[in-house]
Amino acid sequence: MSSPSSLKLLAIKSLLKDEALSLSALKTLPMELFPPVFKVAFDGKQTNILRAMVAAWPFRCLPVGALMKTSDLEILKAVLDGLDLLIKQKAQPRTCKLEVLDLRNSQHNFWKVWAGTEDVECSPDVISERQSAVCHTIRRGKQIVTVMMDLSLKSRDLCKSLKYFHWWAKQRKDVVQVICEKLEFGARPVYKPLKLLEVFEQSSIQELEVNARWDLRTLAMFAPGLGQMRNLQKLLINEIFTPLEWFRDQEMKELCFRDIISQFSQLKKLKNLYLNGVFFLHDRLDRVLRNLESPLEILAITRCMLSEADMMYLSQCLSVHQLTHLDLSGVSFLNLSHALLGRLLERLTGTLRTLKLKGCKLMDFQIGVLLPALSQCSQLVEVNFVKNFLSVSSLQKLLQHTANLKNLTLEMYPAPDEVYDDTGDVMPDRFAQHCFELLETIRGIREPREIYFVSKRCLDCQGFCVYDKEASLCSCWE
Repeated sequence: MSSPSSLKLLAIKSLLKDEALSLSALKTLPMELFPPVFKVAFDGKQTNILRAMVAAWPFRCLPVGALMKTSDLEILKAVLDGLDLLIKQKAQPRTCKLEVLDLRNSQHNFWKVWAGTEDVECSPDVISERQSAVCHTIRRGKQIVTVMMDLSLKSRDLCKSLKYFHWWAKQRKDVVQVICEKLEFGARPVYKPLKLLEVFEQSSIQELEVNARWDLRTLAMFAPGLGQMRNLQKLLINEIFTPLEWFRDQEMKELCFRDIISQFSQLKKLKNLYLNGVFFLHDRLDRVLRNLESPLEILAITRCMLSEADMMYLSQCLSVHQLTHLDLSGVSFLNLSHALLGRLLERLTGTLRTLKLKGCKLMDFQIGVLLPALSQCSQLVEVNFVKNFLSVSSLQKLLQHTANLKNLTLEMYPAPDEVYDDTGDVMPDRFAQHCFELLETIRGIREPREIYFVSKRCLDCQGFCVYDKEASLCSCWE
């Protein structure tokens, strides 16, 4: 015997075989049937029916993005044509309530439950309550509909669907607002990224990730848009390089630095900041952090060059005293005061959960200054000291100062200097012996959960020799 949902699905498919009848039936279609009918029409790419259903959609939000597994220009055009019909209606029917077109890949449960793939009894009121309550009133006035989207741009050029949407939205800026909370660039664009932003309410962007290796010129051209993202909470910039022709043009580089750094004064809402391989921070860190209105939660400045003045500012900055995550991996302390790093840790003893100091070139005489503060960071869950130059004695002291860190679940330490021969190669027997001794040191204090001792690159296997609490001999990681 067929279930009620199966019978309903058969009836909907039968109805949609006759397009004219389907379009006529929309006028009297109960609102609880709109989702299942829309989904079947969507799966069948019945664009004329989709266009009419968007214009007559009886709920406040249409989460069509959850149905778009791949980019389909014809489906997108049909949905946007439906919005145009809605916008042109001078007197909207009482049943037409659409305010938000959601193009994000979210709200899957709406379609699973209310489009009939799960047997759940529901009333129109319950359906309405299950809709997203998110509504961004960024721009007040006469806009009729809000379009919500997240963008992850993996290609160097825009796909046809996004080009079309950009053109469509640009023509309708007076009646449509486009909200984009998350924007990610995964490739260096051949288009102008600043032009892409012109259709968005830029103050709606809360997360921006530049994961591609942009050149300095592209980032400088994009900077005015960054300054408009006044509600940005997460910023990630990964590797910026200088165009070859600019290497000796210091004046041009300084102009770009000024254009970029000046925009940080507008980013008062930042909570999470990740800067990796960003070479323009030197002597400018204060201008990046000084305008924040609330404390940062995550600060990751990695593979960057900082000055003594930068570290002095960081150790005193009001915006970092509640960090839960601090990552300074790849920041060399060969010429920086390690005491300032100790002072910074002293301010984070009550909040810090993750500490990463990988490849900071810390030495025996420097690590001791950090230990008193480190031992008080009772909330620490993860530490990483790999690729620093520490002896067995210093590592033993470091491990002994973790006695109070009961929440540690992942610990990564450098193999001691004594495991290398005169040419810098790993001596496997000595590696295993010293790491075993260090493991016994920490077991005398507490039982580690996940702990690794990692060497420099091993010339024999071209990997990294690693010793963990389960190993009796070294293994090799790439």
